[in-house]
Amino acid sequence: MNRCPDGSPKRTAVLRSPALHLGSIEVSEATDRHTRHPLSGTRLKGRVFPALYWLIRHMPAGLALLPARLTVTLVRCAYRWPGNRLRKACEALARIAQHDQALSHDPHDIYARFLDNALGVIENFFALYRRGHAAVLPRTVMDPRDIETIDRLIGEHGGVVLAVPHNIGSAFSALRIGHAFDMLLVAKNPPTIARTRIALDFYERMQVCVLMVRGGNTFELSRALFSVLREEKLLAATLDNIDRSNNSIAVQMFGQTVGLPGWAARVAVKMQVPIVPAWFQSTRCQLRIITGDAILADSARAAVSHYARFFEKRILEDPASWAYLADKHWQQILENAAGRHPVAPPDPAT
Repeated sequence: MNRCPDGSPKRTAVLRSPALHLGSIEVSEATDRHTRHPLSGTRLKGRVFPALYWLIRHMPAGLALLPARLTVTLVRCAYRWPGNRLRKACEALARIAQHDQALSHDPHDIYARFLDNALGVIENFFALYRRGHAAVLPRTVMDPRDIETIDRLIGEHGGVVLAVPHNIGSAFSALRIGHAFDMLLVAKNPPTIARTRIALDFYERMQVCVLMVRGGNTFELSRALFSVLREEKLLAATLDNIDRSNNSIAVQMFGQTVGLPGWAARVAVKMQVPIVPAWFQSTRCQLRIITGDAILADSARAAVSHYARFFEKRILEDPASWAYLADKHWQQILENAAGRHPVAPPDPAT
């Protein structure tokens, strides 16, 4: 029997798709992961996403979206639940924004808009599956001047790396970007075979080319990345994961030292191509792509620091668009950062 690096049994499958840059991918999953982590987020997603996918394929719109709408309603009602980590993250971020940027956010408003944005993404997936990418493409907008700038940079340097965070609307923003540029999306595929099949189905429907990297051969993946950046293409990757490996690059975000992935910055420095940070601003009905200043860095640390500052600024301005408000690792960082700032005393006039 095949085994994972930790010695646990695993099953593997080779998946093929026209959306895959390399044509195929071998996906491995531990066969005992549910028993080892019965209440983990991975297990919950492993159950929820296939169920939602089945509903999208087989049920009318009203019925298919009903479980998602009910779930969002229940989460709204749980705002005051003492153990609600999402609410605590909203409160922490509102305090940080007030102290660091003099921005006033109502935590309850952040929470409500976050849930609205999440539901909007599910509705977009339904529209994509039933009516095709043309039905959802108009819902994502990008300033023509930003398109011209990135096109010019690609022409001048042979390629561009687009550094993006895990925003709620990232998937559908990739749809717009992929139709504006010759783009390769670098993504960490889901940890299960079933969820990877689902992801590939939607990438095919979006007509986006993707390089899935979980468990991949490092040499083969590196060669693919270098090749893409020699062919006047845009390479897009989500780069706000907390990385505690030896390959991470430590930067300052929210007054805390945070390790972020450094691979994309190292590739950009080696190939001498610019990195452009981007943000996906979500509302229930529309996604807007916002780009920052390009950097042609001479060190990976300078590049990562550049887009980390951009991410931080945008998160503080538009927290409800950031999917990692629901990430336990970032939640802890936000709580630590907010703990540096005393709670403002009540206004005597109120």
